Amino acid sequence: MTTEPRGRIRDPEVGLLASFAGTPRVFLLAWFVAMACDQPADTGLPGGVHFLARDSAGVVVATTLGTHARAPVGWMVDAVPVYQVGMAEGEEPYLFSAIQGAQQLSDGGVVVLDRASCELRFFGPDADFLLRAGGKGEGPGELNVGTGNNCHLVPTPGNDSLVAYDGRRLSFFDEQGRFSHRLPVSWHGRRRVPRVRSVVGQRVLVADRFLAMTQSGDRGLPSEPSTADFGLLEIDGWRSVWEGSWQGLQFFRFPSRSGGTDWLNPLPFDILPDAALSANGLHLTLGEIRGPEIQEYDFSGRLRRILRLAEPVVEPTGDHLDKLVEFVFDRNGVADSTGERIFDGVRSRYDEMPSPEIMPVFSRLLVDDVGWLWAELYRFDVRQPWRWIVFGPNGEGLGSVDMPPGLTVWQIGQDFVLGVWRDENRVEYVRRHTLTERR
Repeated sequence: MTTEPRGRIRDPEVGLLASFAGTPRVFLLAWFVAMACDQPADTGLPGGVHFLARDSAGVVVATTLGTHARAPVGWMVDAVPVYQVGMAEGEEPYLFSAIQGAQQLSDGGVVVLDRASCELRFFGPDADFLLRAGGKGEGPGELNVGTGNNCHLVPTPGNDSLVAYDGRRLSFFDEQGRFSHRLPVSWHGRRRVPRVRSVVGQRVLVADRFLAMTQSGDRGLPSEPSTADFGLLEIDGWRSVWEGSWQGLQFFRFPSRSGGTDWLNPLPFDILPDAALSANGLHLTLGEIRGPEIQEYDFSGRLRRILRLAEPVVEPTGDHLDKLVEFVFDRNGVADSTGERIFDGVRSRYDEMPSPEIMPVFSRLLVDDVGWLWAELYRFDVRQPWRWIVFGPNGEGLGSVDMPPGLTVWQIGQDFVLGVWRDENRVEYVRRHTLTERR
């Protein structure tokens, strides 16, 4: 088991932007010694680099040419959904306020967890409402969320059970909504853990965040960084197998000039690390801290493999900042009549804030029903597609797949993609789209 100080950057060689200070700016390939073994027929990698190699610490590195991994893999997600649940107005079971998980069932139906009610709502293959389970309370199968409504449906790749989490306990249900049992979660003795990210077999991936803030009226960044913490726990006894703490989302404070509320803004291009479990291990990406790579750990907490893209490092520019401000406005629906004035004010403040040395590459990880890893590419431009890179079992970046615009993906199957989509009034719908040509 690895143990580290809580609320601190765990390893300066992994967790700090300074780790790139001695790295060649053309390719992030200087940390491993190339060794020929079991590579694809045509990698196209520069400088004699092989697909599989070992770095100086002996960790296997699987490197894919970035242009190859980003090129379309040939799989298509239909733009028009074949299944939809949700209404702007209508019967209560179809009205959602904040969906915190959706999953397709074996019969083609769907279960949805809505945060306002903390209910699991079950819908049939024809999208008709069938039944509900869970809900707020202390009874069998009910979720005791306290005042925070911290309830969500937990991804369970390879598991048959449906698992809901209420901030303290895991509750297990079958596909008919029948409650089985529940387990209190404990991490370092704490009975409340903000997020359970995945449950696979006897392993549970938990996450926490420490948000560092400056004092009211102080300008700039806090004296210590925010952190993003992850732990891999054994479900029997909650022993910590592996854990790590990395730099989290950083906020810059601008004191109010009129005595009102201070203005807080995350640093440009600053995103949180992300992690996901598969049937045989843990996958971790560190956002803009580490560039185009994903770390894989086995269930004993040992770093087993690194997946890396060989591609130029991209440093943020003024043009990138313009696109980021436009992107933020687009997501929040700022009116055109006031947009230009607000744009100029926000853009000028971005100029005062520090930017990372490199642009993020991967913003989110997801393991599909087949066990393959998908990595969502960081998106900061309204003109960019909603694009994911697919990694095969050998660690190769096989290519990319574009998702329907506005779809927040929750589950990827052999032949479907399930997610949440919002209309122009921010009403939420669960949609399933057909995934074709998957080999």
